[in-house]
Amino acid sequence: MLLRSLILKNFRGYQNFKIDFDDNLNVIVGKNDIGKSTILEALEIFFNSDKIKTEIEDLCAKATTKEIVISAVFEVEQSKKYTIDTIPTSLTDEYLLNKDGMLEIQKRWDCSKDKLTAASLKQYICANYPSTFADTPLICLNNTNLKKVYKNYKDQVNAGGLIVRETTNSEMRQAIYQVSTFEEFKEITIPIDKIDGNDVWSSISLDLPLFFLFQSDRANKDTDKEVQDPLKAITKTAIDEVVDKLEAVKKQIEDSAKKIGEATIQKLAEMNPELAKVLHPNISNKAWDSLFTFSFVGDDNIPMNKRGSGVRRMILLNYFRAEAERQNTKNKTIIYAIEEPETAQHPNHQQLLIEALTEIANKDKHQVIITTHSPEVAKLCREENLILIDKVDGSTQIVSGDLKLKGIANTLGIIPYLSRLVVCVEGENDRKFLLNINRNVPELKEIIDLNSENISIIPMSGSSLKNWIDRDYLSGSNVVEFHLYDRDKDDKYREHISRVNKKDNGSIGVLTSKLEMENYISHCLYEEEFGIDCSTINDWDNEDMGQYAMNKSSKFPEKSGKTENIVKQIICGKLSKKMSKERFEKINAFDEVVGWFQQMRKMYEN
Repeated sequence: MLLRSLILKNFRGYQNFKIDFDDNLNVIVGKNDIGKSTILEALEIFFNSDKIKTEIEDLCAKATTKEIVISAVFEVEQSKKYTIDTIPTSLTDEYLLNKDGMLEIQKRWDCSKDKLTAASLKQYICANYPSTFADTPLICLNNTNLKKVYKNYKDQVNAGGLIVRETTNSEMRQAIYQVSTFEEFKEITIPIDKIDGNDVWSSISLDLPLFFLFQSDRANKDTDKEVQDPLKAITKTAIDEVVDKLEAVKKQIEDSAKKIGEATIQKLAEMNPELAKVLHPNISNKAWDSLFTFSFVGDDNIPMNKRGSGVRRMILLNYFRAEAERQNTKNKTIIYAIEEPETAQHPNHQQLLIEALTEIANKDKHQVIITTHSPEVAKLCREENLILIDKVDGSTQIVSGDLKLKGIANTLGIIPYLSRLVVCVEGENDRKFLLNINRNVPELKEIIDLNSENISIIPMSGSSLKNWIDRDYLSGSNVVEFHLYDRDKDDKYREHISRVNKKDNGSIGVLTSKLEMENYISHCLYEEEFGIDCSTINDWDNEDMGQYAMNKSSKFPEKSGKTENIVKQIICGKLSKKMSKERFEKINAFDEVVGWFQQMRKMYEN
């Protein structure tokens, strides 16, 4: 279940607002006091209402109605079964999805009184429901009332040979739906706080993503949230991986305690029957994560909350770096929301942080949402991952298109930076490949050091905000460019290379002799990393190694475009760092690669 949208109505500065989320990384940018933190806190209220409460002061000053609404929209597996009543059924079969086929859960707070209480909150599902039953949704009816409706369809059900138990609500509902032809649908809200709707919510809520919010403000006390929140997240995530076993133990304890309690009441009835009649076993328990604590202890015994803010934020940084390497064993989406992660961090650490968060976000069923004021963080982010919030005609809105990118650049003060030589490559993976082999192969670094010389490497497709800004500036300049692109099977860059070579400013374009950069990695590194056999590959130079590694490796059960991209990131990132002159020579690539860097050296010096 992935979070797709958040809808706010009359909540703080938002009168009517919707923000859509990518299924990976989301970076929210905007001026101070524009409402970035409000978005994260609204999500915290939705997912973890025990941590942050809605107050009457949260009602928007411009509200025309005395009601706060926070809605979350989720992409769900259409065929996934949920136990509503007693029989597993899908949200599609129960008509509980909105017009876009998404699960939309709405929380409303009645603000007509002086303050908000637990009774002020009502929860609903926004559904595109058959008009026939829109006034009284079948899911809300108890057994007695549902039988009355079912009676009108019973003959059709029997004629169709369906066997339905009238003691089971879900069977009656499904039978009614199956024999009905619905031509019109109506968007309605279905209450899920009622007794008969409670099973709907309790079942669906178990599948909701885990949501962790880390805020930049320090509490300045022993339970400093800046440190405690990630540590609590460690405990909560660990518990969630074994919660089924813990719940089984809890049920055994409850059953055993009830038996003892019932036996006690039976004995009491022999002495005082009237008292025994009004007693019944009642068991309460605390949340599992409240029974465990996790902390870091230093040899100097200095409490973590007494250390500098940079150290505390460093713990947060490395929590996410460790999380990037941890495998999520639970089939549930995890959402990490971080407010201004760059706080108290050196720019070099900011880069490590965004790389770790990107790696987490690229994992299956992981989403990351951050807010930032940092140009360094924003520059590292891809265009599709950036969200700009700004005032438009007096209301806070999401800005899109080129206006978004120009707006972010202006908001954060990002200016283009181009050096004496610009190396243009296809994508971010190719950029990392060039930098890694240059840094780790001494023979290449001796020719020209890409890290120390005044050289820019710009991916020409997609990529980060910084690269978009530089490309935008590059198009109007006369900077000398060295273009290096994959040959690819369809030769899509051959014409572009031809145009580059026709320029009169000394720019040069080259296509690789092998299919892609992934073909410039040694066989043994593929076998070691992915546990595959490369000896059966007949034409190494023309094999699509991203697809080959993904399809052959048991590490990637899901075969998709997203998975292939992750595989390519590993190849051009991790594996390229292990290349050497000898390994390049074994795949007949060293002379060609040397030629790339010699050409860069020549252009740079001229």
